[in-house]
Amino acid sequence: MADRKNTKLSRAFDFQGPVYTWGSKAFDVVLLTVYWVIGSLPVVTIGTSAAALYYATDRSVLEDRDTATEAFWRSYRKNLKMGTAHWLLSLVLGFVFLLNFGICRAKMTGHMQWVFCALYLVLTAVLIMNACYLFPMVARYDMPFGWYLRGSLYCVFRSFPVSLFLLAMVAAGYYAVYRFPLTILFVPGLYSAITVPTVRKRIVQFGPPDQEEEEEPEQDEIK
Repeated sequence: MADRKNTKLSRAFDFQGPVYTWGSKAFDVVLLTVYWVIGSLPVVTIGTSAAALYYATDRSVLEDRDTATEAFWRSYRKNLKMGTAHWLLSLVLGFVFLLNFGICRAKMTGHMQWVFCALYLVLTAVLIMNACYLFPMVARYDMPFGWYLRGSLYCVFRSFPVSLFLLAMVAAGYYAVYRFPLTILFVPGLYSAITVPTVRKRIVQFGPPDQEEEEEPEQDEIK
């Protein structure tokens, strides 16, 4: 009996055992979060960094097809222009929505105040939910600029309960970082690890089936 227990314990700590496997995945989650923070430092590249985080989480943490470092920075380089362009558009729209919300709250009264404040809050929420699909699509597919927006907005409303779940996850992550700043060291990576399988199921319909990728994988292309 004692020998069996020792054998099970040794297998648990084996190179292919659960302790090593899950410990390695946890390390990759933290490492990818650090990369996300570094990649987001210019601010205008937050969208690119988000796309790279999705891609690296999918290929490294979930599928064990690449190292976290290789997958993240490969995606970051490929999607720098498109990710930055979409992030700047989202940033401008978010600023406009929140600015108008503040103006309506300060200048309007009565029922109209509540109507317009609610409208701009809803638009902001839709913008955040849209980003949850948009940047994974940027990471996964090579498409014209407008196609990403069309596909991500379709996902928002086609899978609205899932979109609300993603919004709640973003809000929970923001709250955790706001209250406990050190959680920034793992919250982005943990969010990605939890949501990637769900997001992937919603966005695969917008591109050709995945092909077996060689040493240098490329994005699926839609013309």
